[in-house]
Amino acid sequence: MMTSANRGYLYALIATICGSLVYLFSKAALNEISLPQFGFWWFFTAIFWNSLMAVHPRGGFSIKSFTRKDYRTLFYIGLIEIVATTSFYAAIDVSPNPAIPSFLRNLEYLFVTVFGFVLLSERFGKVAFAGAILTLAGAFIISLRATSADSFFTAASGLMLISTSFYAIRTITAKKHIREISPVVLAINRAIFLLFFALIFLIAERHTFKIPTQAFLNILVGSFVGPFLTSIFQYSALRFIEASRAAIIQSATGLFVLVGAFLLFGTFPTPVQIFGGLITMAGVVLMMRKSLKQD
Repeated sequence: MMTSANRGYLYALIATICGSLVYLFSKAALNEISLPQFGFWWFFTAIFWNSLMAVHPRGGFSIKSFTRKDYRTLFYIGLIEIVATTSFYAAIDVSPNPAIPSFLRNLEYLFVTVFGFVLLSERFGKVAFAGAILTLAGAFIISLRATSADSFFTAASGLMLISTSFYAIRTITAKKHIREISPVVLAINRAIFLLFFALIFLIAERHTFKIPTQAFLNILVGSFVGPFLTSIFQYSALRFIEASRAAIIQSATGLFVLVGAFLLFGTFPTPVQIFGGLITMAGVVLMMRKSLKQD
């Protein structure tokens, strides 16, 4: 029989592999359509995939025992997701290589540690502090724009800074309430909020609902592995292991995306950016080292 901890690590690994595919399929779709069009169809299909799981007897969907506090929590998480996810896909849209945002995503785990220290009074030791410095240094290296003397940072780096800070708040909030609110409910809640937000912008900016067939196919597959599988397995992992331990596995996402971006788009980060990505991963591992020693 698989232990609870091993089950959590397995779920985190599956979420990492699925999450790396999100960068590739979303970038392929965003190369053809606008961000509001992408958001509408991405989360429209995400609701379809999540609904299939919700109606399954073992899907885990249940809101019968929800209190007013639980609904309020879902509302707050939904608002947080709008800021975090919109910034995330906007970063992928403006970045020439999806591997760059994937490495910068490691900043989320830095913020999880910092927020845990500030909000939950968790101890922030010397090793964790060194890891935080490494993570920030790596993110700085990735963000450098060598082609412009008048600007040190890309638009993608600023958007990922916003995205990862809000994702960290989401992670802490979800972890706190994961026993009361099931993963499939959290995933559907996320998709609903983001769908309506995208719909507002789609109508306001007068974009058409019609998109190219290839873009829709990329969205169909991407939303299956992203807002469906990745969300489900990310939240499921939090039921069995601490958020920091899941972060160690998920920090390797950038390496999967790097290989996939090279195969699909022929793009490859510069040696300096690869170096920065590896530094961010090393920083995450250092920050989480104490958790590993407790096993």
